[in-house]
Amino acid sequence: MIDFGELTALAAREGRERIGVGVVVRDASGRILLLRRTPHDSLPGLWEYPGGAREAGEDVEKGAARELAEETGLAGLPLEYVHHLDFTNQSGRQVRQFVFTTVAPDGTPVVLSPDHDAHLWADVDALPTTSEGQREVIEWLVRRLAIPGWRPVGGYITTIARPTAYGSFLVTDPQGRILGMRSTINPEVWNFPGGNVEHGATPFSTALIEAVEELGLDLAAENPEVIAQRRLVAVIHEQAGTSYPVPVCGYVFDGGILTPEQQERIRLDPTEHTEWRFESAHDWRSLMDPPRYQRLLQVLRAHRSGTPLYVERPAPPADDFEGVLVLVTDARGRLLMHHRDQAQGIAWPGHWTPIGGWREGRETDEETATREVWEEAGITVTGLRPVPGPQHDLVHPLTRVLHGVWDGPESDLRLGDEGLAVRMVPLDEVPLLKVPPYMQHYLALLAAAADRTAGGTA
Repeated sequence: MIDFGELTALAAREGRERIGVGVVVRDASGRILLLRRTPHDSLPGLWEYPGGAREAGEDVEKGAARELAEETGLAGLPLEYVHHLDFTNQSGRQVRQFVFTTVAPDGTPVVLSPDHDAHLWADVDALPTTSEGQREVIEWLVRRLAIPGWRPVGGYITTIARPTAYGSFLVTDPQGRILGMRSTINPEVWNFPGGNVEHGATPFSTALIEAVEELGLDLAAENPEVIAQRRLVAVIHEQAGTSYPVPVCGYVFDGGILTPEQQERIRLDPTEHTEWRFESAHDWRSLMDPPRYQRLLQVLRAHRSGTPLYVERPAPPADDFEGVLVLVTDARGRLLMHHRDQAQGIAWPGHWTPIGGWREGRETDEETATREVWEEAGITVTGLRPVPGPQHDLVHPLTRVLHGVWDGPESDLRLGDEGLAVRMVPLDEVPLLKVPPYMQHYLALLAAAADRTAGGTA
């Protein structure tokens, strides 16, 4: 639907003092209906398409339908917005006329108002005396209609997806945890500060206004340097679903970091949210449904990349992952294991696990796996491929599990910035370590894969 309220506001900003409406009526042959002004009119004898001034408070499209009915008796015809015409009226006022078009069935009677004394159906190359502006509009429309498949914009936009839009902020604390707010309407939902874009607003202005209303904080004043950059983190396109049956286009901006002192001044609007908290990416998993958690991971990946990312939900199959778990073995049948930090907010603190981590930027799963193994163990793996078999329930569906091979000396292993140790562990000794419950599942899959490989080469 066209927002004529916004278009009339734009006209006022551009110096237009009056709003007019007009309708170019065509018949089946493409001829144009023109009306002749009466001799007592201010412009006697001038031919024109139906139109006039919009009445105070009147909807623009309804005003066009009213003028058409009053001047020709034609009513109930579907109108499509076409173009606009700017001109100066007889009183010296600057007018913007919104022009519509419609098709009248051949033989439809025309009933003139007292302002006109004749009508005709004219070919575009034989128009009678009319204003230059109206002639230009008519000729412009006829030229466009001659293009195969072209349709006036007012009709065309009814045939394409018109997503709603929202603007929001990604806000973190000094530890890198992410701010979420629990919805009052649906307590199972946690939101970023932000909201849906209303008529005349932009995604960024919406995010700013909504943050003030929802948090009681003006982020432009709290984090002026960050907000002034208007840094776009991600654009997220979400397909229509049963719960929200239209597409949605979301714009997520960097809201900066809130210090403990700033957090103390958060004042929620209780009609919208009941509580707020900062949680790590890992800990948000238990608080969000899978689609919202996927969106969070995608936004965080975009934020880490430093370059705005366009992402889709649901994601294309090749792009539908946000992390990896890498099972690296050597010729001696050992598995590379990583002793994780004893820290809050991470998966399996203090456990021995295979190498793993989040995806960065536009990496493929193999690129993510190669980078993570290098960063955490200082080695380069080869032969990366998906681990055949079902995913364990404790491994997130957005995590790809890959198997790689390494044949270097164990002395080449180098612990990266995370964790307590890395080492190659014989497969039968892995269960003796403090490991997550999913390890038995993947050890069995590795053994099965090894048996198949041995059988194929025998």
